[in-house]
Amino acid sequence: MMTTSTETTIKAKRCGEKSRASSCAFAESISNVAIETFSRLRENTAREYNLRAANEKNASEENHLRTVMSAFIALDARTNRMTCLTVANGTKTISDEDFDREMEKKSYERGKLRDLHAEVLARRALKRYLALEMKALSNEGYEDTEDLFLLKRVKRDDGGGDRVLFQMKAHKSIHLYVSSCPCGNATIRKWAKGGMDDVNDTKIGPFTMPTQTHETPFLPLDVQKGSVAVALKKATMVSMPAKNDEDDDASSAAVAGVKALYENGTLAKGTLPVGENRAGRMCTCSDKIASWNALGVQGSLLATKLTEPIFIQSITIGRKFAYKHCARAFCCRVSKTFPSVNHPVLMQCERKFDLAPIDTDSVVVFDNPHCLIWTAGEEDVIEVCNGKTGQREEEEEQEESSSRYCSSAFESLFFDTFKEESLGAGANIEEQMKEYAAMNVTINDYDASKETLWGKSFIPRSQEQTRRRRANVGKMYYIQNSAMKR
Repeated sequence: MMTTSTETTIKAKRCGEKSRASSCAFAESISNVAIETFSRLRENTAREYNLRAANEKNASEENHLRTVMSAFIALDARTNRMTCLTVANGTKTISDEDFDREMEKKSYERGKLRDLHAEVLARRALKRYLALEMKALSNEGYEDTEDLFLLKRVKRDDGGGDRVLFQMKAHKSIHLYVSSCPCGNATIRKWAKGGMDDVNDTKIGPFTMPTQTHETPFLPLDVQKGSVAVALKKATMVSMPAKNDEDDDASSAAVAGVKALYENGTLAKGTLPVGENRAGRMCTCSDKIASWNALGVQGSLLATKLTEPIFIQSITIGRKFAYKHCARAFCCRVSKTFPSVNHPVLMQCERKFDLAPIDTDSVVVFDNPHCLIWTAGEEDVIEVCNGKTGQREEEEEQEESSSRYCSSAFESLFFDTFKEESLGAGANIEEQMKEYAAMNVTINDYDASKETLWGKSFIPRSQEQTRRRRANVGKMYYIQNSAMKR
């Protein structure tokens, strides 16, 4: 008698992140603060957003949607206290059509988040945090007696009388955590060896940042193949429909060319090669981090109220970290144009963010469209956005569904903070115009540096678009103050 048996094959599982070594105890301290803050906040989000299972070891693989998380951490060198300032997760961008419609608006009318990658959202939240600190410190008689803030008030005489500005406290610093290597140049495994740097020092303490020397002067390889070039997140040109046979041939050639670049490893997946883009499209997180290290993480508007730029002192990465590739992507490739570029200490952490199981032969896919965004000081405000629409999840169908982190909300916060200062006792139109002129000088200097960065280190951006935006910002500042004065 013959018997048949049915064999059940059980696939081997592994953690969503592979095991890795730690650069140092400092990297673990940064990752601990970031992951534990996110873990606490996610418990207050709705189950349907699939954020709660992000780092539960026993999470169901079928029900788990993976994501990337990023956070900005503050370190007080006097007390060795680490504080999470902002945290966010996300891997999506809005559609090309929505992006174009948003960019046609004036900056203070833009109500959608356009780039919803974790690092970009965390930085938007950091700008909001800094603006909120400035607002609190602008209140007459307010004193930061417990030394909780990053900033302090200072007065500077710039020839037109004392201006109240802000600067980072000398004993405070900010540090970036990202659970997975930022998209773009840092993920291209060419032109250098992978792995960690020699910074992996197990002897230093948990609150001591290691020292690190980047390659200077930086000598790039294969510049024509894009080793230092900017890349864009949306492969718009490849997906555009052909209008005629000639366009169809060009489109097919473009697709083949991009595929070849993917296969030989000189182009990060999900991005476009040099020169094949539309002006104003979203550049990758690697490119944005490089600009933060060249110009400061604060942006141009906050720069008008700061005595000097604010720079990230270290970057800690979880999965897919490679020191030389990250150094090239985040700072070294722009060092020729900006010799004073900030070179943050780059580290890898051992602690894993994503503990959900996955088949050992499977590739991790970041498929969660929901984004949690949070800023310290607003403990009860946890915003969840849809990464594909750029709007708040809970109010997506309502007329007013803009995120508090969008451009219009940030500019409103900024101008609401400082309009009272310019309209104080004895204020007049002349004083307002002096303040506007001082702000305009800072903005113009910032924009000129940014054009140099994009024009010489990367590729040119739309100067017309940048100048139009800044003119609108200045006009809005003057109009708001004048209207309030009347």
